[in-house]
Parts: sequence; structure tokens; C-alpha cells
Amino acid sequence: MADKYGVAICLLGFATWCLPTTGACQAAEPPEQPAQHQHQHQMQMNMPSGASDKCEPKFSYKAGLRGPGSWGGICKTGQAQSPVDITKTDKMPSPPLAQLEFHYRPADLDMVNDCNHDLIKVRFPEDVYVKVSRKPYRLSEIDFHQPGENAVKGKRSPMSLQLVHLSPEANLLIIEIPVVVGKENPVIKTFWEHIPKPGKEHVTQGLKVDAMDLLPANHSYYSYRGSLTNPTCNEGVLWFVMKHPIEMSAAQIAEYKKHYHNTARPLQPLRQRPVSESM
Repeated sequence: MADKYGVAICLLGFATWCLPTTGACQAAEPPEQPAQHQHQHQMQMNMPSGASDKCEPKFSYKAGLRGPGSWGGICKTGQAQSPVDITKTDKMPSPPLAQLEFHYRPADLDMVNDCNHDLIKVRFPEDVYVKVSRKPYRLSEIDFHQPGENAVKGKRSPMSLQLVHLSPEANLLIIEIPVVVGKENPVIKTFWEHIPKPGKEHVTQGLKVDAMDLLPANHSYYSYRGSLTNPTCNEGVLWFVMKHPIEMSAAQIAEYKKHYHNTARPLQPLRQRPVSESM
């Protein structure tokens, strides 16, 4: 997945924040706003869309020669891989646990059918971001997975949205929102009506979408450090898994499955990694 995002992620270089279970904190609190040169870097940095007419994926979620069992490198040797099954947590109030401060706004609909990574994605401009411990991470894209990837007590949701964020230093933060079957979701309805053909990207000028409309009303979460969930599975990713789901209709989930299905990596060992849970 490193080629998907076009960035190299290094665990040692990942921006740290207070971990209640270890007492480890960043040496100095970041400024309320990024410095001007950082902001310029953030504006210029954009993850590649992944759009390509070739539609020749180098990996697969299905068992076989290109399936998860054959993924090499860090995917096989890493000790902090994702997704995981969340079974035990350390409950913490916020503060000291980090708060998610959403600074999302309406933006022109920009969709990608990335047939090389079995993904439908929605992309966003540089001034849509979230703050964690006063540090900004811009929302680069929303990816859809079926079923959801991270599990809670052995159960995966029928689908999930993953909001992929990138810091000015090229560190990744992913917010996963579980999806359950319920009423029709009007934002998803708009997305599904504008899915490009495989390998294509399309911007619909004047049709605005707001990622805030995809968040559950309750922003409580589980958080842990993990990895990207397809090759090259780079570690150092800060994960936030929302505790509360959003709804999509059964017909909307079925519509997504016409394009891609079974796009979740098998669960990976959590080992001794701490999982924080907001109260």
C-alpha cells in the first residue's frame, strides 16, 4: 500500500502523543497552527489518486498466489500490523487521552475507482483536516472496505469507511468508521451515483460533499498503533476506530459489492500493543 499512498512511513519518525499505558509523550507540544513552511509543504503534498487504466493489481485479498498469505516484506515480518481484533482496552478520559478535533468542510466531489487496489475512494483538498493533540492531519481520502477491517471482540462490521489523513511530515492517521445495515445514507447515495469507471477519477464541480456528514454523532474511539492494511504494510500508522457506527441500507452495501467485495485483510496479532479507549 506504500505505492498507493506514495509515502514512506517510519515508526521512529512518527509524531508521538501521550500514551496513558506507557506514560510516553512527545518532547514538546506542537504549535496550535503549523508553521508557514509546514503549511506550504502540506498544501503541496497529495497522495496519488491510484487511477490507472491498467487494472493490473499486484496483490489480492483472495487466497492464492497474490493473496494475503503471499504478501512479503513487512507484511510478513512486521510486529505491529493491522487490522486487529480489539478485545481488551485501557479506558481513559479526555484529557489526558487525545481529542479528535474535526475541521472538515464541504468540497467538490472527487471520486476514484482504483481498480489496481480494489478500492473506491473519495479525495479531498488540503484544507480539510483533523487535529489530534493540536497537531493537524489533512484528510486525503476516504476508502471503503467490505467487511470492516478492525474487529471488536471478534466481530467485524458489514462495511467500514477509512478516513486517511496525512501530517505535514508525511505521517499517517486513519479513522475507521464501522457501517451497519439500517436506513439509506444520503451522502453514500451521492457517492454511489458518481462512481467512475474502473481506473478513472472524476471531479464533479459544484457538487459538494462534507465528510462531517459521515461521522457518527458520538466521537468516542479505540486507538492503537499499527500499519497500512495492504502491501507494503508499512508500520507507524496511528489508528482510531470509532466505537459507534453509521448506517447504510442493505441496497447500498449490495451496490458497493457490485464493484468490490471481501476487501478486508485478515486480522493480525495484537501482541502486547496497548489499545486506548475513550470514555
